[in-house]
Amino acid sequence: MDIKIPIKHLDRLLLIMALILVAVGIVVRLGTQKGQPGIETKPRTRTRTRTRTAVTLVFTQWWQDVLEKDTLAGLIKEFEKQNPGIHIRLDSRSYPEIQEKALKMAMAVVANNTGGSAEYQNPFPGTDILALDPRWLHELIQHEVLEPLTPYIENAEFTSGVYQENPATRYARWAIPLVSFMAPLFYNIAVLKAAGFDRPPKSRTDFLHYARTITAQNPNRFGMALSLDAANPEDMYLDVYSWVWASGAVMMKQGRPNITDRSIIETLEFLGTLWEEELLSPNSFSKTREQKLEEFCDGRIGMIIASVQDIDDIRERIGDTGFGITTIPVPDGYFGKPVFGLTSWYAGISRYSEHKEAAWAFIAFLAEQVSVLAVQTHGLPGIGNVPEDSLGDTPFYAKVYDMYEGGDTIQEFIGIPRVRELESIIWEELYTMLEEGRSARVTAEAMQRRWRDVLKN
Repeated sequence: MDIKIPIKHLDRLLLIMALILVAVGIVVRLGTQKGQPGIETKPRTRTRTRTRTAVTLVFTQWWQDVLEKDTLAGLIKEFEKQNPGIHIRLDSRSYPEIQEKALKMAMAVVANNTGGSAEYQNPFPGTDILALDPRWLHELIQHEVLEPLTPYIENAEFTSGVYQENPATRYARWAIPLVSFMAPLFYNIAVLKAAGFDRPPKSRTDFLHYARTITAQNPNRFGMALSLDAANPEDMYLDVYSWVWASGAVMMKQGRPNITDRSIIETLEFLGTLWEEELLSPNSFSKTREQKLEEFCDGRIGMIIASVQDIDDIRERIGDTGFGITTIPVPDGYFGKPVFGLTSWYAGISRYSEHKEAAWAFIAFLAEQVSVLAVQTHGLPGIGNVPEDSLGDTPFYAKVYDMYEGGDTIQEFIGIPRVRELESIIWEELYTMLEEGRSARVTAEAMQRRWRDVLKN
């Protein structure tokens, strides 16, 4: 089933789940945000979990290198101060390594019926708390890697029926979202000014005009760059899916592939125009995200789509006045809200942990600290309200907040099986379309057919 998460509604439900089990004196009341029902909480007491004997929890994550220095260490110190007897040990790995274990080993179990092998029973031995990407949830749940959170809700006499009212929330029982990251359009101010533009493009027609003008002026400068290195299929979310979502379309509809939707075919045609007119910097299908950022900062590229996580890196290289961020240009005639794709950091409890209640206490503590995590990553809290000043330390983060408030966000592939396969299909068919000049409609039909085959099985 495809899940399009209504972020600003769901975050309040998740916040209650995370806090009611560990806090004292919480008062819950119904509230609203932008006309949609939500849940707000009053101030709460600190989480405290006392244990008779000291336990050490292993937290497997890739976050430490992304967060500001000592952020996790500071949070752990505060948690251990509040919870005598519980110690946290960080198991720092790369995102690809955790993803490899989360997806490939789980898929091997399903495909080869190797569940009885100790090698496959627990892909994260020794782990108590696991950092994860929500796109992995289907495999992690299917492989029974995660501890369901429902018992904690039931033990706290919390009414879990509220989660059953919205199908999207069924995955909230397995992991807690902590931080989310938007992907806006970045533009190099010097490059745009050199081409005669004093503002960023707003529509796809504008964008093509800007890209053509920039590229025509200098043989070593291009309107845009795509980073579609096959080793990093998740970059498809930035450079391809972002254009789809900005048009108001979705890749999945009512649990089925929706790629032959007219808006998606028009998006493929738009990307085809950029390719055919050589408005993209060379080597799109081997370019890494880091190379794309380097070209942008060096003034060889006018515009890119990137995560807000990249803002500080770009600021350090070209300064606060060297670039700007804005909404992704939309098709002519589109009058809906700006839509941004989100990537997120979730945390769950390992099914194999021997200290699950203590692990839950730490996840609940992190949920209380989402504003700290958001500030340190320059992201958005995955649950709860965005603190008024958490993103406002520079004009860039104030702009992120404004775009978030004025637009909609989407996480479309939570709970969808075999996401990596689906990403690879998009990559392969897009490559064929651009390299061989195949039509967008035929390409969309091929993508649709192959997606149906994967999901049918």
